[in-house]
Amino acid sequence: MNKKLVQGMMVLAAAVPAGRAAWGQESPVADQPVTWETSLVGGYFTGGMLARVKVAGEPVKAEMNTGWLVGVRAGAEEEYLGLELTLAGVFANLDLTADPAAALPSAQDASLFLGDLDVLLFPTGQGWADGRVRPFLCAGPGVAQLNSDFHAVDGETLFDVNVGAGCKFLLGESGNPVLRVDWRWHKLAGGGSNVQDPLYRQEFTAGLGWRF
Repeated sequence: MNKKLVQGMMVLAAAVPAGRAAWGQESPVADQPVTWETSLVGGYFTGGMLARVKVAGEPVKAEMNTGWLVGVRAGAEEEYLGLELTLAGVFANLDLTADPAAALPSAQDASLFLGDLDVLLFPTGQGWADGRVRPFLCAGPGVAQLNSDFHAVDGETLFDVNVGAGCKFLLGESGNPVLRVDWRWHKLAGGGSNVQDPLYRQEFTAGLGWRF
C-alpha cells in the first residue's frame, strides 16, 4: 500500500475522535465507569387527608394541602445502575375542620422532612444522545418526620416507600451542569394512632446538579 496513503489514513483516524469531542458528541461518561452527582431540587408535593381526631369531644378533620418540596439529591451511578440519597422538606398549609368548641390553633402550618435512599435503573444506559439523555426508574425506602401547629399530628415519625421515574439531561461538553426532572409516588405508614395509615402522596420536581 502507498506509504502516503497509509499516513493519510492514520491522520484521519486520529482526527475523528478529536472532532467529535470538539462538537460535544462524545459520551461524557464514557471514560468514567462511576460518577458522583449532587443536585438541588424543588417542586410540588401533593396533599390529602392527614387525620381524623377528637378535640374537646368534637370531631376534627386535618388535611394537608399541596406544598412546596425543596431538597438535595446526592449519589453515584454507572451506565445502568445508581444509588441516590434524598434529603428534602415539604412545607404546606394545614386545613382543620371542626366545631368551634374544639378550640383549634390559629396558625395552621405543617412540614414533612423526608430522607430516602433509592436505587436508580437506567434502562437505555448511554444509548440516547451519546449518553446525554438518561431516563431512569427508581425505588427505595426512607423515613419522614411530620411536624405541625396541631398537637394531634405533631412530631410523628413515618416510614416511607417510594417508586418513580425521571430523566437526566447532561449539558455542556463535560456533561455539566445536569438538568433533571423527577416524579415519585410515596406510601407513608407507621405513624402514631392519630395519623391516617397509610398516606399516599406524589411529588413532581425539577433540579439542577453537577457531576464530578
